[in-house]
Amino acid sequence: MNFNKRREIRLVFLLLVLAFAAMPACSSVPVRQQTGAVQKILIAGIVIRNELHFPVTDVMINAPESGAFAGCGNLLPRSECSTSFEAVAYSAGKLVVSWKEYGQPHTTGEFVIEIPEGMDRGKAAWLEVVIYAMGQAGARLVQF
Repeated sequence: MNFNKRREIRLVFLLLVLAFAAMPACSSVPVRQQTGAVQKILIAGIVIRNELHFPVTDVMINAPESGAFAGCGNLLPRSECSTSFEAVAYSAGKLVVSWKEYGQPHTTGEFVIEIPEGMDRGKAAWLEVVIYAMGQAGARLVQF
């Protein structure tokens, strides 16, 4: 991957994360703590994994409420693309993952990634998107 392409991918991911920071005002179903405050966690990166035995193309993560998106053009079998960035605050917001397998489009439809109970709020998380079976993908927040 050439330097300009990597830089472009990093900028797109950063825009996605910045959009996540603005989502609490737009979110229709915020995850709440017992105090009633919207839960937040810092996100410092994103990784998209292809667990299939064949390549996938045009992988996109979209945040419909903000219009933000990020993606990878081509993911070889059993590979990933990832980037890190300056951590930003995140609270649950709707996402859609789309991709192509053998040229056939697939999508998850809208879903919300909830912040797991017990996740260390003082430690940044990553958004992990996994294409794990034909026509199926999911996402979660992880800490390393």
